[in-house]
Amino acid sequence: MLVVVFHFGKESLETDITFIQELVNQGSIAVSFFFFLSGVVLAYNYFYKENLSFKLFIRKRLARIYPIYIFAFLASLFLAMYVNNAYPKGLSIILQGLGLHAWAPGICLEINFPAWSVSVELFFYICFPLLALYFRKLKRSYFILIIIVLWGLSALQHYWFSTALYQPNNNTFGQFNLYFPLWHLSTFTSGMLCGVIIKDALEKGSYKGLNVRILYIGSLICFLTLVCTDNPIRPYIHNGLLAPLYFTFVTGLALDKSLLTKLLGHPSLMFLGNISYSIYILQWPVYLLFMIFIPKENMINSTLWAYYIVLIIISAACYYFIEQKAKKRLLS
Repeated sequence: MLVVVFHFGKESLETDITFIQELVNQGSIAVSFFFFLSGVVLAYNYFYKENLSFKLFIRKRLARIYPIYIFAFLASLFLAMYVNNAYPKGLSIILQGLGLHAWAPGICLEINFPAWSVSVELFFYICFPLLALYFRKLKRSYFILIIIVLWGLSALQHYWFSTALYQPNNNTFGQFNLYFPLWHLSTFTSGMLCGVIIKDALEKGSYKGLNVRILYIGSLICFLTLVCTDNPIRPYIHNGLLAPLYFTFVTGLALDKSLLTKLLGHPSLMFLGNISYSIYILQWPVYLLFMIFIPKENMINSTLWAYYIVLIIISAACYYFIEQKAKKRLLS
């Protein structure tokens, strides 16, 4: 929802609380956290699985994301034609239909623009079984060292591209810098390391006696400071620079057994987590649907709240009637 408000509500947001305004203004950072979290979840569930079937793994991943992805893609395509009289090129349609459009700077934001991150995620899915096989063979110290080096190189690459090579009037280069899948791989692999450490700690109980709340409280304070205040680091956080803070935040929450983490595991919040992918991928087609009845310039304040509510309702319906049903059929 932070990403949704960043895309469609930050200009209309009226608040005297500065850090909320700044957090919304930097809302795209949530996509980077999503990439990290994806690595955590996949490593936690699959890293130690012997004889991991690449074919079965990819089949499960595609069954999870592709049905609603195609639905959102087609809805965006036809609604854009109807509402905006927009007719994308054939190459854009083919690449986005196949989930390859993030590899094509200049056109990767056409049709359903938030879907660029799903294209990146598909790249991670293909890489994961090979990465897991490789990292499993390494000593843990080497595994950690490689992840740190990858993160450092990624940070330097993004800083170099954003400063020395920055071209303010070159849209293609801007998309290449921000959305190209390879630049986000270190965020995903950092999440993989996090998932492995969480798995080991829970199974071995090695974290007992540690005050894990310091991890997530401290990292949250640092995160809000870097994201919501004017500082020299903030311009470069988009491509995974904050992965160490994601690491301590997620690890602390995963190992904590307090009332807070029990509340976060409440069925209602788990339900919102389940429909969050639909919320993300449907935000643009639902917005286009609203524009049929309400001009874009009138999409402010109460109208935007109506949009958020309708988006959640439609996402819940799609989760039950498209995601879940298609997933069962594809895996049966």
